[in-house]
Amino acid sequence: MRDAVGFTRGSSPESTRAARFVAAALGCLVLAGCAGQSTSPPAPTQAASNPVPPTSATYSPGLCSAAAEFQTAANAIVSLDARSVGTGGVKKALQDMATAANNLAAAAREQFGPQVAELDDAVASLKGTIAGLNSQDSVSANLGKIAASVGVVEQAAEPIVDSVRTGCPAVPRVETPPAS
Repeated sequence: MRDAVGFTRGSSPESTRAARFVAAALGCLVLAGCAGQSTSPPAPTQAASNPVPPTSATYSPGLCSAAAEFQTAANAIVSLDARSVGTGGVKKALQDMATAANNLAAAAREQFGPQVAELDDAVASLKGTIAGLNSQDSVSANLGKIAASVGVVEQAAEPIVDSVRTGCPAVPRVETPPAS
């Protein structure tokens, strides 16, 4: 089944990662309200490590909750309209994602050590991007950097969230940008 960005769901981990990166980048295009500008998203960074699923499909309620919180925050960025929420709203959405990613890392650290280290690095980069946003012009000017930061966080969280989703049905699915 094809999703909204033209990738086949469930075909391979690489295509899923690519679809999420494209969705994050497209979400940032909506986020910055710059669909008419010719800003191309940067190439994806090295893909996150393959997930090392725990030996048990049982996850703690805290990990399930953190994964759901993260996916909800990531999905919110996809549909964000920067023109209506302004710079403050954009920063808040990115900060919410960073906070949710930190909570996910804390909850997953014991079961997903190597993936958590990658997520920690990605969140640090996202926080640096957030710090540079102080006006609507800075949001537009930093669109590529925002897309890259969001994409890296998504890629780093993906192996954790996808593994947890198998044992925690309340974790939402990845949303793609609405077709325009």
